[in-house]
Amino acid sequence: MSEQAQRIVKIQSALSNKPTYVRVDGDMSIDRIFNEAIMNLRNSGMALDANSLEQLYKSHQIFANNLVVDKGQLFSELPTERQMVGDQTIDVLELNLVTSHAGG
Repeated sequence: MSEQAQRIVKIQSALSNKPTYVRVDGDMSIDRIFNEAIMNLRNSGMALDANSLEQLYKSHQIFANNLVVDKGQLFSELPTERQMVGDQTIDVLELNLVTSHAGG
């Protein structure tokens, strides 16, 4: 019997020293993952953090392992790190929000 690994996304930004974690069910798009993260923060009474993450998502580029991530990409299309926590297998996708720079 093959056990399905849990999928976790770790979202980091330069403006916060505390990452946001999202559990991914199925093969969610990056857009849906961020919407889940924002909703979870709001539902946890962290409206300010939710608003900040929402603004960063709109105005920053997203990177995973130094690769630019498109908001329509799926979890399965991106590089993850497999970790064992106790007897549980977890695939972690680390996303970084970075300020966009226009040429000039």
